Amino acid sequence: MPSYQLLSLDIWDTILRRDCHPDAIKVETAAVLLERHGGELQEAYRNPRALFRLRQDIERQLGAAKKAQGFDDEYAIQDVFRELLARAYREPLPEAAAEELAARLVQEELAAEKRHVYLDPDITAKIDSIPHERLVCISDFYADEAFLREVLTAAGFSKPLERVLVSCDFGVNKRSGRLFEEAEKLLNVTPAEHMHLGDNAYSDVEVPKRLGIAAERYLPAEEHKKREEREQNFVGDSKKPLQYPGAPLTGTDDVSLFFYGFVQNLAEEAMARGIKKIYFFTREGEFYKEIYDAMAAVSKRAYPKSYLLEVSRLATFMPSLREISTKELMRLWNQYSIQSMQALFTSLGVELEAVRGYLVRHELPPEEVITYPWQDKRVQALFADEEFLDCMEAERDEKRALLLSYCAERALSGAEEEIAIVDIGWRGTIQDNLCHLFPKTKMLGFYIGLIPFLNEQPANAEKRGYIDAFRSARALMTVSTPFEMICNSPNGSTVGYRREDGKTFAIRNCEQEEDAIFFSYTKELQKHIIETCAALCIYCENQLVTEFELRPLAWESLKRFIYEPKREAVKAYFALRHNEEFGVGSYVDRRTRFRPLLMALALVSKKKRKEFKDFLRDTTWPQGYLTKYRLYPLIGMYNRILEQYY
Repeated sequence: MPSYQLLSLDIWDTILRRDCHPDAIKVETAAVLLERHGGELQEAYRNPRALFRLRQDIERQLGAAKKAQGFDDEYAIQDVFRELLARAYREPLPEAAAEELAARLVQEELAAEKRHVYLDPDITAKIDSIPHERLVCISDFYADEAFLREVLTAAGFSKPLERVLVSCDFGVNKRSGRLFEEAEKLLNVTPAEHMHLGDNAYSDVEVPKRLGIAAERYLPAEEHKKREEREQNFVGDSKKPLQYPGAPLTGTDDVSLFFYGFVQNLAEEAMARGIKKIYFFTREGEFYKEIYDAMAAVSKRAYPKSYLLEVSRLATFMPSLREISTKELMRLWNQYSIQSMQALFTSLGVELEAVRGYLVRHELPPEEVITYPWQDKRVQALFADEEFLDCMEAERDEKRALLLSYCAERALSGAEEEIAIVDIGWRGTIQDNLCHLFPKTKMLGFYIGLIPFLNEQPANAEKRGYIDAFRSARALMTVSTPFEMICNSPNGSTVGYRREDGKTFAIRNCEQEEDAIFFSYTKELQKHIIETCAALCIYCENQLVTEFELRPLAWESLKRFIYEPKREAVKAYFALRHNEEFGVGSYVDRRTRFRPLLMALALVSKKKRKEFKDFLRDTTWPQGYLTKYRLYPLIGMYNRILEQYY
């Protein structure tokens, strides 16, 4: 082979290869803009692929404008982003802010390229096989030399490059041949001294040969086959993101899809906010953390560090009390306005024997159920009793010290920082308790769903409900306990804390019957969900399917689990005893009985229809009850009534 003064290389699909379709990188950048500034965009562009299509239009228009000026149809990435922001935003951004955001988007795209790029396995040997004096790259691309040098370095390309000559820097490209001419002029070489290597039959072979440059097409069979498969399998239809090869799921009949959407949403939001720590609350958070950790292990992105925080309403409410008073206890009584003193002190984690003498003194039988306890004169007298207040303050301070010690050992010490917390829902009262304990720490709470708050929200609390934006979310949240069952853990509920050998541990109370349901049903379902979520993470990252695009399907999978239950889930649910010690003061039995007479009378009596409807509601899973007794025709009717009502 002759020796050449100059060897020039194409970059994409020659030196560098992506593990995805090239357009997927642009979709990912669009998704970042949407995650961080979605509320500021016009409604039509609140979708990654809609932003991507807008970008394509802008690229064509900028290229045409350059051509009209006598250049080739080239454009620079920062110019594209400036125009994209100008068109996509509802209100024009100030020039300095637009410039800064455009620059940040360039960096986001650079980071995306680095995540998805790898070095062609045979390119180094190929370069070494061609005798040459000088080595450069010549590429048709919309980002400049510095950008491409960073990507080359990230991929591990170590050959010394004299220059990286890019079409966007010169306004001319390889397709016209003008970039080759500019390169030779700049580097002071003739076509006879120049050889070019690249994958494109036209711009890397036919055009340079026409100019007198030696050229060879570089198209290794195995890598080219992978590229064709990636481009063929690229998700082009955002409405059917799972209808492509390699998708772990193809429909919405698997509730794993919902859990993937929820966990991916919180991970992306935390990364966008620069949050470094995510705390998953027991009990349900144990399962969410397993999903999160499984996804983090296979993701190309650096997920924030995850922590398990063993907490409960019972374990955190008493330590969070700012004072011992009926006014402060309204945080509890706003939700449980009919309550016995026994249930109250169970909710506070206080042994009844420790306060029995005070209850006797104020003629308050522990088992007496009181409506609006704060209005009862005996309760008012109890909370005016200085001796009782001293006793309760000592209980609170002891519990608070233990909780603070436990949290500090898990890197939660009340510092001025923003953290994320994750729990199932539904009002986020555990988050409220911790916010009162740590007023300097801003807490962003991620929940499956939220219902209207009953208490004033702490200034340092922010909460997000994943399903809240869907029209019938409130209807679905009336049937939340079956979902709680599949998120359960066998490790019990946290009831307090203890010190041992200089460390603080959570005390957890297990219910044998509840755990039996976990091991007979929930455990295997959770294992399947965790594995499927990890597979979905790999698929969605490779295909650049965003959580935003999957959200409607995730919602549909949750609805199907609740509204169209499977018999194995129903069987497990109606054998369950559910922990309601906080507020109610006991476990609630979910077991039911068949009521054929009531159902028959409901056909002819309006009064009995209402009684039957109330009975169904009281089962806490009407659809499950109807499935249990094979009353399938009534399920669709009940679902329609429920959704219409809400």
